[in-house]
Amino acid sequence: MITYRDERYCQCINEIVPLFTNHWKEIANHQGVIPLDPDFDKYQNVEDNNMLRIYTARDDGKLIGYFISFVSPHMHYKSTIYALNDIMYIDPSYRGSTVGFRLIKGAMVDLKSNCGVDKLVIHMKVTHEFRKLLTKLGFCLEEENWGVLL
Repeated sequence: MITYRDERYCQCINEIVPLFTNHWKEIANHQGVIPLDPDFDKYQNVEDNNMLRIYTARDDGKLIGYFISFVSPHMHYKSTIYALNDIMYIDPSYRGSTVGFRLIKGAMVDLKSNCGVDKLVIHMKVTHEFRKLLTKLGFCLEEENWGVLL
């Protein structure tokens, strides 16, 4: 049975770390130059300041996906609470099912009702896009991000 819930950092980080690695190997650009090196202390600090939300998907207790966002008033619009998605991952064997939809939808409901979020922003890799899913959830394309190694 698949369950969805919000969890505290300390409850799930040890299970997230192995998925982080798989996630990074799958999507990260410039892996030979930019190593995976999460700042776990900073994540904890952000949670301690009530600005981190972690939503999980579990199949019979086993972690199969996560949706992690930072929640804060926007620097340009201080009266508007934004949730900026940091990372989202679904185990490849569950993609194409309703797991991603339900995980994001549950996060949206919680972010609005329990965190007062006005706007949720999600970014995605162009090589691993899920536009159809986001469109179904009411999202629309608003910006593009461009990068260069210096």
